[in-house]
Amino acid sequence: MLRQNISNHLRPFLMLLGGFVIGFCFSQQLRSSNCVFRLGLPNASYLDRVEEYDDHVELIQNEEILQTRISNTDENRLAAQLYNETRVLCWVLTSPINHAKKAIHVKKTWGKRCNRLLFMSTETDDELESIKLPVKEGRGNLWNKTREAMKYIYDNHFDDADWFLKADDDTYVIMENLRVFLYPLDTNAPVYFGCKFKKWVRQGYMSGGAGYVMSKEAVKRFMNTAYPNTTICQNGHGGSEDKEMGKCLQNVGVVAGDSRDEHKRGRFFPSGPQGHLIPKDKSSWYWRYIYYKTEDGLDCCSDYAISFHYVQPSYMYVLDYLIYNLRPFGVFRQNTALPAKRNMTELLEQWRNDKSDNPV
Repeated sequence: MLRQNISNHLRPFLMLLGGFVIGFCFSQQLRSSNCVFRLGLPNASYLDRVEEYDDHVELIQNEEILQTRISNTDENRLAAQLYNETRVLCWVLTSPINHAKKAIHVKKTWGKRCNRLLFMSTETDDELESIKLPVKEGRGNLWNKTREAMKYIYDNHFDDADWFLKADDDTYVIMENLRVFLYPLDTNAPVYFGCKFKKWVRQGYMSGGAGYVMSKEAVKRFMNTAYPNTTICQNGHGGSEDKEMGKCLQNVGVVAGDSRDEHKRGRFFPSGPQGHLIPKDKSSWYWRYIYYKTEDGLDCCSDYAISFHYVQPSYMYVLDYLIYNLRPFGVFRQNTALPAKRNMTELLEQWRNDKSDNPV
């Protein structure tokens, strides 16, 4: 009697437990077929179709993931190839007061993508690893600081790079776009690039704030011919750094190149993105200085823009995120090849004689 009572009480529990096990195994069977307990309810052909469907979905998902990884790997491969084949030394003009306020944020964002990064100052800084130049601080000494920075680079790092980029500590540079622009060009040609201004120098000169990049030959001519000759290249104090560099380079036959894209849109910019995307008043200094006829608004800038100036430290991190992390879903641009090499003789001659777009 006691045994029967226990059996009567246990029967509902055992039925519930059995139903749970059967349901669990059935769900697992549909998902992975790993459950060894099989029900006779669905026939073999049904289970085969379920497994076939699961395998098909998994195959599609794996192929999509694989294709995405291949595409991303291709882009990374091209960027890595550019990094190795188009070596850029970046040197940043800064000052002790800006080491922690500005320069360190260059080092933590775009500066880490340079092949070599140097900070030129008048004091050393262990965190920044800045170079102490033998000049006095102050705006009136910017040209002298630039001259001494170039001398330090030439004496110590000339063989470390193919191209040499000068930037301010509030300049932001997209290094991959700089490299792909330079890749077709010969660093042994006497040329430099940037945002070309038209005042003061006959062939134009490059904005210091937007940054300018010099070929190996341009650096060599500056140091061997311009730097020691005060009749063709001013030394000492005074003078705007970018204007004086433009005069010196012109006097030693270095061509001020055209860095615009195929749609005649600029790549180097003397203001932040908002300073060019938002239309400017036509009385702005920008319109008096810019060498080529240009636009503002959405037609201002190349899709492969290289640099922007007057970028606040916090905004450098915003730009880093927007450029290197944020992606619009379903919109994917894949670069499959690097551009072909260019004939530098023809290009240099074209740039020397290019007045067609100069509004003056």
